[in-house]
Amino acid sequence: MASLTLLLLHLLLLASAASAWATYPYYRYYGGSVTFTPKGTKSHGTYEVELRNKQATYFCYQNSYTCYYGNCGSQTQSTSAGIAKNSYGLNWCQNEVVTKRKLNSNRPFAIRYPTYYNTQYGQGYWIANTRSSRAGWSMMAHVDLGTRSDTGESNRSPVTTMLPILRVPQNCPRKFNMTVFDPDGDQISPTTTTAPTTTTAAPTTTTYHQSSIAPLSKLPLQFSVFVDAHHAPSCLDGDYFPTFLSPTPSNGVNLPAFVNQTLQIKVRSSAQYSTIHDLIISGPKGISKHRISTEQYIIKWTPTENELNDHFPICFVSEARDIHNRVYQSELRCVIADVAHYETTVTCNETTITVEVEKSDLIRRNEDNLHLNDFTNPACNLTRHSNSTHLVAVVSLNTCGTRVEEDNDNIIFKNEITSADPTQIISRQHDVEIAFSCAYPKRTNLTLGYKHKNPYAFSERGFGAFTFQFEFFQSQRFRNQIDAGTYPVEVYLKQMIFMQIEATTSIPNTELFVESCRATPYDNPNSRISYTIIENGCVKDKTVQVYPSSKSQFRFGMEAFEFIGAHDEVYITCSVILCEAGMPDTRCSMGCIRSNSGTNRGKREAVAQTSRHSISQGPLHLAKTSDSQASGLSLNLGMNLVLIAGCLLVCGVVVYRSRRSKAKYQLLPTSDTD
Repeated sequence: MASLTLLLLHLLLLASAASAWATYPYYRYYGGSVTFTPKGTKSHGTYEVELRNKQATYFCYQNSYTCYYGNCGSQTQSTSAGIAKNSYGLNWCQNEVVTKRKLNSNRPFAIRYPTYYNTQYGQGYWIANTRSSRAGWSMMAHVDLGTRSDTGESNRSPVTTMLPILRVPQNCPRKFNMTVFDPDGDQISPTTTTAPTTTTAAPTTTTYHQSSIAPLSKLPLQFSVFVDAHHAPSCLDGDYFPTFLSPTPSNGVNLPAFVNQTLQIKVRSSAQYSTIHDLIISGPKGISKHRISTEQYIIKWTPTENELNDHFPICFVSEARDIHNRVYQSELRCVIADVAHYETTVTCNETTITVEVEKSDLIRRNEDNLHLNDFTNPACNLTRHSNSTHLVAVVSLNTCGTRVEEDNDNIIFKNEITSADPTQIISRQHDVEIAFSCAYPKRTNLTLGYKHKNPYAFSERGFGAFTFQFEFFQSQRFRNQIDAGTYPVEVYLKQMIFMQIEATTSIPNTELFVESCRATPYDNPNSRISYTIIENGCVKDKTVQVYPSSKSQFRFGMEAFEFIGAHDEVYITCSVILCEAGMPDTRCSMGCIRSNSGTNRGKREAVAQTSRHSISQGPLHLAKTSDSQASGLSLNLGMNLVLIAGCLLVCGVVVYRSRRSKAKYQLLPTSDTD
């Protein structure tokens, strides 16, 4: 069966002038979306589908829909709830309506919004804009629940969402990242179109993907972009526009969520010359935000049994104001919450550990790759005791890679069920990871702590006393280092980590050289498990970025990763040298030495360079999005779709879907080859 879905993006200009707003805007429309989820086949041969419709209007009005073509069945259930409302100086309200319909077949049908038009109060019309104060609005969803040839299941739609209104000052072009996730694993390519307009700033129709395959489904996504009248004194993120800081998750990542457990997403942002005023969010009904400090919010959402095995986009922007009450919004960030139902039962006895895990959609998709720590022993095969509904493992206390640890209280036996590739050291993609353990009590208690490492001080002939300081920073601007009292540093997978090594000495005309850096899961640079970041002065990790700095500093960043296995922390250790600047034949002047170049590393000049010194910092701690012991994340697909250049837009979308290719990273320039 053809697996192509169309997502159509429609752009509409609006203006910030008061004359652009209608006299009676109560029911006028700002944007919305429709997605669908098949809910199975009933015993009497009927089908059930759930439609999620988000709409944003001036006054919390919800436009109804009609059946446009096909057999749309009958509505069996409908609930609605408010999602979010208002940003500074703008009135709007976003609702989500969740509707279930019973169908006699899985043949395609279409629903259309709205069913009613009223020019006086605005039902069925866009909010007034530079194109027209009487622009009619429509939103169409074409639904196809046909059985897929690759999975044997009903076709599911991509999921995406967007804030009803995004804001930009008229002098600062902004790029918005729209994240779209496809539960069936198909690749999504959008088509963007623009309605006619009389203004010269109007975008033109752009087709990103053409295909000879007819679309399987068509889904709308519509939103507005408001161009504020003021000019920003600076368009640089972090000055007036808020910039996100750790532990805010990166755009496009998938986060595990569990039925009846509250998902918590920490969001932190700051700006140099403006004050954080609000966090604007959009997500599934029941989502909420809670301000815990001037710069930090927590987004909370508790999935129900109805959301099991579904995927829900959550988008947010940080909004700040300066002393003149001018508004500045951060970049748009979106994440996908994957709802699973990990009901794990662990039974411990004198010789074995028995683990039973209900098979979620995520587990089923990764079932062929699941294994225990020891994946080579046939006796540890997970299919032996498992059945159609539960994953079952019976593990001996001394086989299948079970690790033995002890503290002052307990002897602890640990293992895990994972889909991670056992031949790799690290991973930047979330995997199914179900950790389990049995503890046998001893006595007394145990306390653990993490301590930030202070500057390393050395003294050598010719250089006198000097120090090296290794610090983590909040952004690539390297203005604010992470506070020592907050260690361990909490990060999410693929989040950029920003690091600076700085040398301090009373000797003038010196330069710092970082010869190597490696990561370990323990505070031990000689750990048998390690990952090379920099070697012989050459960048080895493809995500590393080196930033401009002074001769006494080395600034770099890289994407966060985790060591495969039951390791929660990452420490970074670097070998550093201080040299007299401009001197030939020093290690600093040689730079990157390729492993196959045969370059002589040279003997140390007594007064030209110091010895090699090892410094470290950490730990980086992988942030958990749930209290559950089990976590698993699937791949995500994010797309940068729209570059806004000084105009207020209203957008509507339609998505193309084909088989998803493997995720790729952008190759970064290095001085060496792998």
